[in-house]
Amino acid sequence: MPHEFFKEIPEVSYPDEHLEDLKRAGPLMIAAMERDGLPIESGSINLGKVDQTLDVALFFFYWISNVNQIIENLNFVLADMRMLPTNYALLKGSPKTRYYLLVRMYFYEFYRFREIHNQIVKVAANRGYIERDEVPGVRNAFHNAFENTIELRNNLVHGSPVWKGKRHFDLNLVASAWERGLALQDRETGEIWDIGTVLQDICQHTGDSLRNEGIRMSKLLHDFVRIYVDIIAKV
Repeated sequence: MPHEFFKEIPEVSYPDEHLEDLKRAGPLMIAAMERDGLPIESGSINLGKVDQTLDVALFFFYWISNVNQIIENLNFVLADMRMLPTNYALLKGSPKTRYYLLVRMYFYEFYRFREIHNQIVKVAANRGYIERDEVPGVRNAFHNAFENTIELRNNLVHGSPVWKGKRHFDLNLVASAWERGLALQDRETGEIWDIGTVLQDICQHTGDSLRNEGIRMSKLLHDFVRIYVDIIAKV
């Protein structure tokens, strides 16, 4: 499977303004490992005290790295959902259960965007990038950006155990027969109601909705990064 397949949601770009300063972290990391040894136990490299410009560069690196890790995970969930209609026969367990697990997994991961931003706001206030009395307003602005996600999640996830709509009805009906080794057949045409076809319908429809929300959040985070770049430039 081509690697590009996983990139339905674009990553957030690192700001060009701080890229040259970030490059200076490489030699410091090497020097720190030569001094302290490989960070096998701690899992982190102690760079020691760094200058202001590198400190800012590392602030953005930490934030964007965590954001892009979430985006990568979301893309993996989308890829698994897209492939479920053809791969279900190769996987153990119920394809219906797997589909609903993927939906929940997507939102569990998606909500980490808000957790990361809350941490970033706290760090930004501690470093004097923003005023402490601005923290509630900044967090609230980001929370408001989640309203569309919350509504989408409520529609997709809070329907359990009663998932509403024809696609969910079809999936539950056909999957229940499939799990018992049975199949539904049209009385008039004799056509078998294939679970792969039902999965294709619901997985692609849900995948498109989740992808669109992911793209929206990626663009929003890009804008937030740019706002912080401008704010810090004035500090």
